[in-house]
Amino acid sequence: NCSPPGKHGSFMSTVQPVWALSEMMSHDARRGWEASAKRGAEFLLRHRVFKSDRDDSVILLDFLRLHYPLHYCYDFLHGLRVLTELGAKNDHRLDDAVSLLLEKQQPDGKWLLEGVYRGFRHPHAMHGEETVSRPEERELITQGWGTERTLQIEEAGKPSKWITLQSLLVLKRLGLFNP
Repeated sequence: NCSPPGKHGSFMSTVQPVWALSEMMSHDARRGWEASAKRGAEFLLRHRVFKSDRDDSVILLDFLRLHYPLHYCYDFLHGLRVLTELGAKNDHRLDDAVSLLLEKQQPDGKWLLEGVYRGFRHPHAMHGEETVSRPEERELITQGWGTERTLQIEEAGKPSKWITLQSLLVLKRLGLFNP
């Protein structure tokens, strides 16, 4: 886990190695890589891409926003991207995330850039506690352009070529988009 003494894995420390393994396996399937990738994918699936495995709560509201670039962060589209690259397709545990992705599609067929991270984030409360304090949202640009501390490719709050591309690739892998 990212925060010792935690014993439960985290999305951010799971998705990146699984993504790397999926790419490496496409070039050279070494023993052990597939089993490791499957364990990581199962972690994401057990959490239905963005939810607690103990209840139905969203782990972190930020997981529901579409970001680019992600840097060291996680969102549900990145989870879908990695899982579908590994071949996840007809698993009901993807349904909530796929529905959310389809809901976020704009009438013109594009998806918006909903957030861009600045240079760092602060600790945050999780699991939808009533007194949730999410100071990291002050470090998230949701409209316009950021400052010199921000690596920003597109304007937040506007249609994103990068998010639209990734969304369409996910939907294509799921058989929900046929160009």
